[in-house]
Amino acid sequence: MTNEILDDNILENLVKHLSQNRPAAIRLVEFLAKNPESPSVHVNRECAIGNISQEATAANKKLFKQGYMVGCMRPPSPLKNRFKQDTAQHLWSIYKLPKEAANDSVY
Repeated sequence: MTNEILDDNILENLVKHLSQNRPAAIRLVEFLAKNPESPSVHVNRECAIGNISQEATAANKKLFKQGYMVGCMRPPSPLKNRFKQDTAQHLWSIYKLPKEAANDSVY
């Protein structure tokens, strides 16, 4: 999977598949479309979302069918807070799903 910066046409198509009853999920997808590998604190602040994974799960129910997903990864080295202490923050992105599973050629 690769993280993606989505152009406006792809973003518009993805957003129209998301539930309008989940505005936070829409904000999340719109933000990550232009800001891949965003630390959790930036996603929290810019999208006004307390529980990012909850909104990512809601969005992914629709995005999977379109070949995309919201996901996160740990940074190579822990991010620091303002007190120079390690944090458990992750880097959030939208990922393009592969066309076939890694084991498709085997099974």
